Amino acid sequence: MFSKRTGHRCFPRAETKASNGSSIGRPAGLAVTISALVVCWWELIKITLDFALTDSDAALGATVGTRLIVVVSGLAVVGDAPFARPVFCFLCAMSVLAVGPAIPLELTDSLLVPAVSFIDCVTKTLFLACAFSSSGRNGRDKHNHSHVFEVAVLPPRD
Repeated sequence: MFSKRTGHRCFPRAETKASNGSSIGRPAGLAVTISALVVCWWELIKITLDFALTDSDAALGATVGTRLIVVVSGLAVVGDAPFARPVFCFLCAMSVLAVGPAIPLELTDSLLVPAVSFIDCVTKTLFLACAFSSSGRNGRDKHNHSHVFEVAVLPPRD
């Protein structure tokens, strides 16, 4: 039971089925791929802005590190890595929920910081909308989107 792409035994790639019979390891759609690339592109732009706006080295290292985690997980979605889409959906959703409510509070400073935060929230919300809409096109119930965060149960080893 070796994977076709990776050759690893513990991560079978072909035809992993969820409990409702749908395929977990299916390739990402074009809209999901493009929106994931847009999020990764914007995160790379934010890394360059962090060099200009961050004062301490520790804060710069922390922000660059977190942005690189988002970029790597986004590129994993583009590369159709197993379990990459739920992880990237989680990261985007938590980022939108953390940054979105603070945008009106940032309007007292310059317009650069709220504009960057707003574009960040829009790109990540775009990815979430594309991910949810593409997951509902496979004959599933379009009103139940809980399957996006499902975890596939791997078959027992032989």
